[in-house]
Amino acid sequence: MPANHNDLIRIPAPTDAFKNEHRVTIHWQQMLSNKEANYTYMVGKDMSQGGAEVPVFIQEEWYSTSGLDQNATKTASGEYEFTLDKRLQYGQKNAAGEGRFLVWHDQGRKPYQASITGFETALASKGAELAQKLLAGSVLQDTAGQIKALGEAYAGDYLKTF
Repeated sequence: MPANHNDLIRIPAPTDAFKNEHRVTIHWQQMLSNKEANYTYMVGKDMSQGGAEVPVFIQEEWYSTSGLDQNATKTASGEYEFTLDKRLQYGQKNAAGEGRFLVWHDQGRKPYQASITGFETALASKGAELAQKLLAGSVLQDTAGQIKALGEAYAGDYLKTF
């Protein structure tokens, strides 16, 4: 079952090493201009669904202790938890929610769910593990060409808001 509105998501605490290892640059077009921004990707846990894993992208400048302290709750173990609400957006393979991933960013940014230089390219170049999570339950495998095919299925659809 995909992550849903009001689910509780747990993510790792930010460290410089983690941010550097999990940085991806997302490219998109908006208002006839080329845009790009850095995001930090991770595999979060949906605590409302027994700790099910869910891919999460957070705007790089928001993935900091000060940013999370204002918008999430720090757990005793040092991780952070937040509720899925209108602050977050998501992309998915289909209306059933297969391959759902979460995006926490300035919603003035209007990237498509994926494009040739978007989220799936970031997954292909940076995160085989995350790509596996995104593709879980789909008929696609984790080869680069098939990840591209998945991305093409997203192209044209904007991220949705919870």
